[in-house]
Amino acid sequence: MSVKEKNYFIDNLKVLLIFLVVFGHLIERYIDTNNTLMGIYMFIYTFHMPLFIFISGFLSKNVNKSKKVFFRSLLLPYIVLNIIWSILAYLYTKDTIIPILYPGWTLWFLLSLFFWRISLKYLIKIKFILPISFILGVLAGFIPNGSILSISRTFVFLPFFLLGYYADINKLKDILDRGNIKLSIIGVIFFVLCILTLAENNVIDYKFLYGSYSYSELGLSVLQGILYRIILYISSILLSVFICQATTTKKNYFTHMGKSTMYVYTFHIYIVLLVFYILPIWDKSIFTNWIILLSPLFITYILSRDFFGKAYNYIFNHIARFIKL
Repeated sequence: MSVKEKNYFIDNLKVLLIFLVVFGHLIERYIDTNNTLMGIYMFIYTFHMPLFIFISGFLSKNVNKSKKVFFRSLLLPYIVLNIIWSILAYLYTKDTIIPILYPGWTLWFLLSLFFWRISLKYLIKIKFILPISFILGVLAGFIPNGSILSISRTFVFLPFFLLGYYADINKLKDILDRGNIKLSIIGVIFFVLCILTLAENNVIDYKFLYGSYSYSELGLSVLQGILYRIILYISSILLSVFICQATTTKKNYFTHMGKSTMYVYTFHIYIVLLVFYILPIWDKSIFTNWIILLSPLFITYILSRDFFGKAYNYIFNHIARFIKL
């Protein structure tokens, strides 16, 4: 895999994943009224954030990068955006939340990514840290109220970040080259059917896939929680391999959008809320449902435009300068 192919592969994969992030968040409001939507939602959540976090780890090879960069690019946006989200949440629900302690909806990723990147230099010095991280991820299921500072998710998804960091592009190339695309597609279809069946029979609460709830909060026994977390880890890794195998390494008309995934991730929740307001109900009409299903394409495309990237950087660069960060 040439350097260009590697970059195209990563960008193509990031575009697919950010679209699934937007799509998953947009259908979230309607999943309780449609088993098929629930199955699709659970399928997406089985792999999209684990794989996104894997890529983040892969792109974090430079462990000596200044910590100030992480404060400016991750912690500062988290604080500012979370304050804005808390104000909006209060206006909508009248519930008061502490904006720094409780990440608003999708903003947990910024905080967890900050923790992973700022601690990576020290984590990799720990012998057997990768298997230890999986154990910690399983044990995170015993943390009560783990949504505070995204503690639970930080531990649950840490193994994927470390897997990305340790991933070798040449070995990744071997996996992609030796794999059979048709077999990978069959594997994806198999997972889709299995997860649709789980959703149809309400076998497990979809919130388990978030990684932010304790086993007891989800009504699971200790044995059930540990077993489900292990199965989920295995499923996430297998499904991610299948998705990677099916992702093209060639440049496409959408490849450039892979450079803008952070801006799409940051801004899309506000447009999704607008869609919720305009289209509050599923099954109103076929036309309405198609708008709901297709709007993530529009949202992803629009927010990947240069304007939003420039606006994002302009705002937070000026705030950083103002507070002398």
